[in-house]
Amino acid sequence: MRLGWLAWLLTAAPLHALTLRVGYYDNPPKVMRASDGSASGSLVELLQAIAAEEGWSLQFVACEWEWCLQQLQAGALDLMPDVAATPERQARFDFHQQPALLSWSQIYSRPSVRVTTLLDLDGRRVAVLQGSVQQQVLQSMVEGFDLRTEWVPVASFAAAFEAVAQGRADAAATNVHFGDYHMRAYGLVSTPIVFNPARLYYAVPKGRHTDVLRAIDRHLQRWSADPASPYHQIMRRWAMPQGVVRWPAWVLPAVGGLLAAALALGLATLWLRRQVRAATAELRRSERRYRQITESVADVIWTLDPRTQRFTYVSPAVQRLRGYTPEEVMAQPLDAVLLPDDARRVRERLVERLAALDAGTLDTGVVEVLELPQRRKDGSLVWTEVVTRLVREPDSGRWEVLGVTRDISERRAAQQRIEQLARFDQLTGLPNRTQLYTVLQRLLEEARADAKPLAVLVLDLDHFKAVNESQGLSVGDAVLAEVARRLTQQLRVGDVAARTGGDEFVVVLPGADAAQAAQWARTMLSVLGQPHRLPDGELALGGSVGVALFPDDGQEVDALLRRADAAMHEAKAAGRNTVRFYAAAQQQRAERLLRLSTALGMALTRGELYLQYQPQVDLRDGRIVGAEALLRWRHPEWGEVSPAEFIPVAEDTGRIVEIGDWVLREALAAARRWSDLPDAPYVAVNVSVLQVRQPGFAERLQALVQSLALPPQRVELEVTESVAAGHADVVRRTLQPLVQAGFPIAIDDFGTGYSSLAYLRRLGFRRLKIDRAFVQDIGRDADDEAIIRAIVQLARTLGLSTVAEGVETVQQAQFLAAVGCDVMQGWLFSAALAEADFAELCRHHDAPGWRQRWLAGQAG
Repeated sequence: MRLGWLAWLLTAAPLHALTLRVGYYDNPPKVMRASDGSASGSLVELLQAIAAEEGWSLQFVACEWEWCLQQLQAGALDLMPDVAATPERQARFDFHQQPALLSWSQIYSRPSVRVTTLLDLDGRRVAVLQGSVQQQVLQSMVEGFDLRTEWVPVASFAAAFEAVAQGRADAAATNVHFGDYHMRAYGLVSTPIVFNPARLYYAVPKGRHTDVLRAIDRHLQRWSADPASPYHQIMRRWAMPQGVVRWPAWVLPAVGGLLAAALALGLATLWLRRQVRAATAELRRSERRYRQITESVADVIWTLDPRTQRFTYVSPAVQRLRGYTPEEVMAQPLDAVLLPDDARRVRERLVERLAALDAGTLDTGVVEVLELPQRRKDGSLVWTEVVTRLVREPDSGRWEVLGVTRDISERRAAQQRIEQLARFDQLTGLPNRTQLYTVLQRLLEEARADAKPLAVLVLDLDHFKAVNESQGLSVGDAVLAEVARRLTQQLRVGDVAARTGGDEFVVVLPGADAAQAAQWARTMLSVLGQPHRLPDGELALGGSVGVALFPDDGQEVDALLRRADAAMHEAKAAGRNTVRFYAAAQQQRAERLLRLSTALGMALTRGELYLQYQPQVDLRDGRIVGAEALLRWRHPEWGEVSPAEFIPVAEDTGRIVEIGDWVLREALAAARRWSDLPDAPYVAVNVSVLQVRQPGFAERLQALVQSLALPPQRVELEVTESVAAGHADVVRRTLQPLVQAGFPIAIDDFGTGYSSLAYLRRLGFRRLKIDRAFVQDIGRDADDEAIIRAIVQLARTLGLSTVAEGVETVQQAQFLAAVGCDVMQGWLFSAALAEADFAELCRHHDAPGWRQRWLAGQAG
């Protein structure tokens, strides 16, 4: 029986009393130096919020970008924010899973430099952050079009903007957060060139601070789903600099200029009454200045009579904005500019404001800002920001609307991109978990009001991890995108599909009962099973589907998703590629697992755990050559608890590390006491990946055998095939010193994995252990017999020995001996025994006689 192999620690205690040296560079508003010299910015505040809950102490170290990365790689820094996880950096650093922030890069230029497409960079000087991802990606894009772009390397984004502002560069490439935050201060504008979407993380030195990364992931996963969490509060606070007026900064100067011009005209009129001839020339100069101001501004400046709702003046910029001449606009009513609902709303608001002005209840200094789509001459729409103020015309005393209109299409597009990133999965285009919660809440309210059923289905792909490991992440992403496409094709009008993470999808079927949900799920599994084309062949995927129904299985979003997920796991346990509905038994099973987890936490200290040893016998001469140490749990209330039930719980909760260390100490002490037995049998012990990943595992094991004066050759470590393949680098780094020290290493459950066999010799394994699933069908399944022959032949070719577990019949033993298997283990020879009973069996075992009996077909 194995101690386990694939689970990560799902919950962990905070890392108290931990001091982290955090490197940061100046990249506002994400990371920057505040006026008092301290670290600031959205990612700094987010890290401080996590540290406050975890009890960490943070020491911030200001540095330049490249120097920061060098210090982080060398271990002089413990953590660094605002790092994109490129393949090159993943080889140098470790990252958490949940992105801290989504970003992209954008080109910014002076207003006088026309840059609308990538081709406009031909012959231009572009400032780029030296050694940055922006430089690498943009340079690759430019080289692909054979453009002659001159690169101006700088040490920071601020230096890039400064180079453009001073004329040493024509444009600059920065991330959108820094660019939108600073472009006005440098007199720059954003261009439509957007590239290099990126996920930003906190990075740590390779192989260090894995607990810190897990803690960051826990907080990000929990906070990202809660709009009131510190994460969303911080991001909202940094979305616009505090203290900046909510309307654009250009509005007040523009309106002020108009008012100043109007005042100048008014004064000129008064002066004209006294000295007409002298004032005429000055009036003409004032008019020229007025028109120069209004006609040189890129935004449209206009006046409107609120009574007639006709334009009385429109600046020439309207032709660039809407395609109409000023004369054409002034000839049209207000309704011709706006959409019908917007026009009605604007008219009603004008009436309200005029009435309030006449009643003296509205301040004449009030400025209103609206975002409205306006009609272009070609029939299209352009999004605009309209800033208005009601002023009294000095001569007539009539009220007049003074307005400024600007094109905000790029800003609206950026907002839509941000909303898309926040609410939709970028790989598949499906709603993400956050958007799913919102949509499902609305559908539940509708189902409740209409008294109609609703089905929630959780679909998880079977063995998808093997695709990523054998084909690579890019192929895995392509498969996920294809699954999403097939999933969407099966939806009815009103149905919803979402990707909630990894290879898991959620489908909501409003109005569907159990029969309809089952039919949809079976159809989807059939469609999913159709071959997917891969670079080196085809792949047929299966899936496990869990179904929860409203209102029987739950009436809230969380309850339905949780129970559909539980049903999906039941489908996997039932053999995969099938459908299961939620049932009360699943809830009872979940409660049972919770009780097991709690009791297991005390089992070791209470002495409830113990070991038994199952003999391993040489098939050639019948000798007992070793024994596998098997963990058992005798609970005072429940009696014997099956290892198949409690070992997965130990792995999921992380208790497998403490328990596994105890098993090693007990088993090695027993092997030491067997030194005087015939042939001094070895002991085989399963080790989990969590144990192997513990720092100093190899050193502690070698110190233990030295303290017991036990030869390493008598301690065989069993690692499951999936662990060896899925964590090859970790296993190699940890086990290589043990292999060199003489510890034999075996692959447990061989033949059930999905990865390449190339790691067998590279990791220094000594033995392959044939899984009982193949052994039990000897004599009944020719395919399993062929697999066993292939495994034995492979082992011989590689110079490895083989062990078959689960041998229960003479026929199985005879077949294994005939194909050349070296060692057997199973009930045919002996059940698992207490240590004393195993020692007694070794002392009195008649090896030749026993082998002669089973060769003759006699058990016992």
